[in-house]
Amino acid sequence: MKRWNLPLRQVLLVRPIVFIGLAAARAQPTPTDFDKFKSRIDDAVRTLGNHPRLKGIPPKDREHLAEFVSGNMLFVLLHELAHAAIAELDLPVLGREEDAADSFASLTLIHIKSQFSERVLAEAAKGWFMADRRDVKAGDPLPYYDEHGLNQQRAFQIVCYMVGADPIRFKDLAAQTKLPKNRQESCSEDYRKAAKSWGVLLQPHLRAADQQETRIDVIYGDAKGRLEIAAQVARSIRLLEPVAARSAELVVWPAPFSLEMQTCGIINARWSRSARKLTLCYELAEDFADLFRDYGTERPGRRPRKSR
Repeated sequence: MKRWNLPLRQVLLVRPIVFIGLAAARAQPTPTDFDKFKSRIDDAVRTLGNHPRLKGIPPKDREHLAEFVSGNMLFVLLHELAHAAIAELDLPVLGREEDAADSFASLTLIHIKSQFSERVLAEAAKGWFMADRRDVKAGDPLPYYDEHGLNQQRAFQIVCYMVGADPIRFKDLAAQTKLPKNRQESCSEDYRKAAKSWGVLLQPHLRAADQQETRIDVIYGDAKGRLEIAAQVARSIRLLEPVAARSAELVVWPAPFSLEMQTCGIINARWSRSARKLTLCYELAEDFADLFRDYGTERPGRRPRKSR
């Protein structure tokens, strides 16, 4: 890796340094590299086509379902990775940490600049809109006190970052989500500030060529029953591996940690500093599948749910 020169450092002040989408210190992953996610999803859908729970679903619908779930799980993975970075690298946060984590995930995917990464972000926004519809249908009160933003706020902010990055490319998405014109005009400033902030904060922690990579383990735990498909798809598409590899390559972490998918008993995802692991629950993937299939219809016997 070449050492940073002054002009490049200046550029980084207005561009986000993000673990997968980093476009400066090393060769940026090409759209083709990242689109391997898409081909692996297609392969997983074909492989699981005869599973009893999927057999009655048309192939195209199975594909859309798998893309929605995988895309939202990838967004959550990057969101939780932001929490890990804030904790492990002792990064300051102005405002709510949950908002910062959403911006990290959004900017990472924006800077990959592939059709699939853009679809992942669109699916993540769609997921929050669906979650809002589900809460309304279930009669759940709005948690104004929560550390997370409201579902629609999170959805619109994702769209806003995309529009701020490229108002022409994402004008149709802005129209589909009914993001007001005056808000669209201010999105470029949202994007610029978020990009500059993450760039400044992460730049001192970039790994030099002669520094050893931090070990980041990848673990897929066992899953049974309804969660079996979620586990099979996650393993097949290698959801965790690219994030682990890119994070270790680009950033100097203070100690090893792990990215894990596990059966948790609740719908959740979290970074645990004491355990040094980032956990995505298979129940969360199943919840996204339910969300896609029925747009939020509550069914008896659902597991307890935590905010992401």
